[in-house]
Amino acid sequence: MIQKLFVFLLFSLFSINLFSQSVSDKEYLDVYIDCPFCNMNDIRNKVSYLNYVRDALSSDVHVLVTRIPSGATGYTYSFRFIGRNEFADMEVNRKFSESANMVTAERQQAIRNTLELGMTSFWAQTKMADRLTIKVSEDKEREFATPVDVHDPWHNWVISIQGGSSMDFETARKESRLWGRFSVDRVTEIWRIRNYIYARGDYQVFNNEEEEIRSNVYRKYGSTSIVRSINDHWSSGIFLSASQSTFDNLDLSTQVAPAFEYSIFPYSEVQEREITISYRVSHRYRDYSEETIYDQLSENLFGQSLVMAARFTQPWGNLYAQLEGSHYFHDLKQNRVEFESRLNVRIVKGLSLSLGNNLQLIHDQRSLPKRDISLEELLLAQRQAATSFRLGGQMGINYTFGSIYNNVVNTRL
Repeated sequence: MIQKLFVFLLFSLFSINLFSQSVSDKEYLDVYIDCPFCNMNDIRNKVSYLNYVRDALSSDVHVLVTRIPSGATGYTYSFRFIGRNEFADMEVNRKFSESANMVTAERQQAIRNTLELGMTSFWAQTKMADRLTIKVSEDKEREFATPVDVHDPWHNWVISIQGGSSMDFETARKESRLWGRFSVDRVTEIWRIRNYIYARGDYQVFNNEEEEIRSNVYRKYGSTSIVRSINDHWSSGIFLSASQSTFDNLDLSTQVAPAFEYSIFPYSEVQEREITISYRVSHRYRDYSEETIYDQLSENLFGQSLVMAARFTQPWGNLYAQLEGSHYFHDLKQNRVEFESRLNVRIVKGLSLSLGNNLQLIHDQRSLPKRDISLEELLLAQRQAATSFRLGGQMGINYTFGSIYNNVVNTRL
């Protein structure tokens, strides 16, 4: 009997202590919005009952927002609400998908609504709980239809047409560019079908007292890809493409490449973490504008490639890295290795570091013309030049200190 009474008293004390800690003395929460593509002025203006801070480590709630392309040329947004300090044991996840014809104002409204909805669980643990109200708007036309109930006369097909031109004129120089892009895509849970056509022309004229130099560079490209989801880790597909480029000495280049991909993490986690390995085997036919350094005017090439990619979006920052290796079957020495990476990381409060690099080891330039490239062609980027590597890099550091709050919006001159 005494033992049962002791257990009851211990349980009661634990319950009272847990209840006393469930409600915070805070009224306004300190929130860090980790969203590089969000309109923060709009959020601060319309959701003014939050304290917006400049650093994740100073926040009560870290809101990590990511997005991936959806099937209607828009994005699916994922919001991860990560509690800190006295809310460290809380985490909430919300999502919404934008439609193809959603305008900017509607997108911003949806972002704000998702933000407020996710914050409700945290507000309920503060003094603001007494000021919360719940209102459900009626939508008689939609009746909360699920995706399988929606009637789509386009059957998930989305068509996009883009084009443009630019001009830049001076006394001794004239430059103009004309480009166009056309795509037809269909994305479902099982299939991802993409069709893409692109054309671009760059025109330059240089005048001096002695002569006039003209430069015309054309690029045309078209591709089709059909990818099927096998399960939550495997997918397969086929890639078809055709291109023409005066820069690359190509009258016509075609490629057929079946491929497989394996994702170490389930595809459902792609918004926050992804590690994939993909393999392709390809056939290429090339018809060259001029005879190449290998004494060819046309040829058939067979090769393979292996790609490893990693992408992480986490509260500490984000990381993207990709390593690709490829070669032709007839000569293993004709190969290419490419590595690309981007890292953004928060080191300590107020201090962040960004690093990026791109390295290519190139030993497969089969389209180079046999004749020597003139200095004029090289300077005007009319022809591809021989090289064994390309290397680029960047580094940045940011340190901010002072007031942690970032609530005020002032857009005056």
